[in-house]
Amino acid sequence: MSFTKILKDAVDKVDGAFSAMILGIDGMPVETHTTEKILNLENLSAESSQMMRGINNAAESLGLGEATEFSVISDLCGIIMRKINREYYVAILIKPGGNVGKGRFVLRNIIPQIEKDF
Repeated sequence: MSFTKILKDAVDKVDGAFSAMILGIDGMPVETHTTEKILNLENLSAESSQMMRGINNAAESLGLGEATEFSVISDLCGIIMRKINREYYVAILIKPGGNVGKGRFVLRNIIPQIEKDF
């Protein structure tokens, strides 16, 4: 199954989701699927790479090991990111009032479908 299809299915399964993407720790998007242009995904990718590095550094400094998932919930949307491997993440973006718990569940379940390609 293609990355585009997997990301589209993820968005379709989560109430309130409007975008899903695969991105590198370097901030470069690998693949995206968007149903609405609520925010600039290229800017999000670049900013997220800094957050991912910072969260990983903090987790390791605290002796927590490697961070595998994080989320940012704001007035505009919720962003949930889950690690595929050390270099790549998958993210889903959800409108306020959307089902964040289902978003986490869907991300966790698509990792096995895509990790073999990384």
